[in-house]
Amino acid sequence: MSRPWPAVGLIVNADDLGWSEGVNRGIFQAHREGIVSSATLAANMPAAEAALAALDKHPRLGVGLHLNVCQGRPLSRSAAEVLAPDGGAMDRTGAEVIRLCLLHRRLALAAIQEEFTAQVEWALAAGLRPTHVDTHRHVHAWPAVFRLVGRLCERYDIPFVRRHREVLIGRGWPRAPRKQRRTSRILNLLGRRCERIAPGLLGTTGTLGVAHTGAIDRAFLRRAIGALGPGVTEIMTHPGCADGLEVGATTRLLESRQAELEALCDGDLIRGLADRGIERVHYGQLI
Repeated sequence: MSRPWPAVGLIVNADDLGWSEGVNRGIFQAHREGIVSSATLAANMPAAEAALAALDKHPRLGVGLHLNVCQGRPLSRSAAEVLAPDGGAMDRTGAEVIRLCLLHRRLALAAIQEEFTAQVEWALAAGLRPTHVDTHRHVHAWPAVFRLVGRLCERYDIPFVRRHREVLIGRGWPRAPRKQRRTSRILNLLGRRCERIAPGLLGTTGTLGVAHTGAIDRAFLRRAIGALGPGVTEIMTHPGCADGLEVGATTRLLESRQAELEALCDGDLIRGLADRGIERVHYGQLI
């Protein structure tokens, strides 16, 4: 029997688990000492195995998959040939992946499907039962890619996907970077189309943190928590320790990861959630 959803629920998801030992360490700290309840694992990144090995120490952390065809070593032959043509790592922005899909639709989508499948099967073989999926750089917002994700989730019985719907209700929000505000608007438009593609794939009422990626702090988290309404909302975060991450190499998020880690562990936020009766959950607790 399905568990009833909380009247007002919050999933605080930490993206990029497996990116590096420092990112892993920060995510686990934000879960133990802060408000992070969920994380998504990038199966093709260098510290993915180390992240899996540490999950036994964090049994209350829900873990999904951060499907990734933008960066890192490919796990599939097709992705190695199409998405990393020089024989090295994948290295594309989300927009560049979508452009590749437009220029070489059949070839690119086949490579993406094979790589996503390889990442899911790697995780399953390692004993992880993913609670949900999202994608690095939001590539599943593109309808053709979302269709692949929907089929993948159906095949492997993964019920939830990150929903691209960010509505910043009311005033008093910290100012978000202009580029990220534009990204949020585009994702909202694409998200409406994707909801019609795979109606059986479940999501939350929406996802906050897209417009403020790289700029999430205590002020944003306080405002986000204050804006929560009925249903379950996800806040997307990127905490971590920046050691082991090179500037411009695999991520633009460096100092911001440490700042987010500190904000997510703020005791006032934890008390504020309790005072408002907001239940912290992860996707695996919604089924």
